[in-house]
Amino acid sequence: MNTSTITLSMSFLVCASSIASADLPSAHTWPMEHVMISMDNNQLVAHANTDATNPVEMQRFLGQTYTGNAAALEDQYYSDQYGWVLNGIVDPGFGNSIWIELVSQTQGLSTFEGGRRMMIGQQTFNPIFGTAGSDMGWQWSGMMTHNWYSAQELGDYAATYRVFIADDQGAQVTSIGQTTITLNFRAVPAPSSLALLGVGSLVATRRRRA
Repeated sequence: MNTSTITLSMSFLVCASSIASADLPSAHTWPMEHVMISMDNNQLVAHANTDATNPVEMQRFLGQTYTGNAAALEDQYYSDQYGWVLNGIVDPGFGNSIWIELVSQTQGLSTFEGGRRMMIGQQTFNPIFGTAGSDMGWQWSGMMTHNWYSAQELGDYAATYRVFIADDQGAQVTSIGQTTITLNFRAVPAPSSLALLGVGSLVATRRRRA
């Protein structure tokens, strides 16, 4: 084995070690994509800068293991890129709150409750939007929240949500108009995994040439 092969082999092992040692899911490699909720003349409005031709990518990080409830994302293609955000002043009225309810989604898509990206270690990762038998509706605090979306298979996924105002009993306040929004995802191989495979192939090539 020559010096180049030794160096590449060591790099390969370092990469493999770093991939396997994660305690929490990866997030900060993705730019945030805000799902903006606003109100216009007693009508809720939802907007995101993505569509089916420009979906958010979900990636899988082979070999990573996560602690606590975050383990639900192991061996999954996932992303927390979408974040629910208030765009301007949204006043639901005293005792009321904003609810988001799953209307429909591609089979195989799962969702887990997140939070602020800088506080991943404090997030619950509780299943929401029908995942693992959870409620279809989710009471949003109005604070920026990046939930986790995941799938087991490569491909395109979509989820449509209804956003509405409800009182403290969970009954919809019909005097404020509801809205809907569809979020689009595409499960793709993680660049880090592809890079690791590339390094492995290069090591094998160098060995054959030695």
